[in-house]
Amino acid sequence: MIFTSNKNPSTWDKYFIEQDSLLCALDRFFDDSMVFMIKGESYRGRKTETISLEAGISKSIK
Repeated sequence: MIFTSNKNPSTWDKYFIEQDSLLCALDRFFDDSMVFMIKGESYRGRKTETISLEAGISKSIK
């Protein structure tokens, strides 16, 4: 199983309601695991095209 997160496990307590549930989850994730901390530029969204539009009042030509 591969588990990925863009959050450091030390900050996961913000996302769990109870401290016990956090400790239980961390125990199961890291019991017999290999942890790779990868730093660098993200590949997520590299092909995303961004388009900006501006709305305004159009003037009619008579």
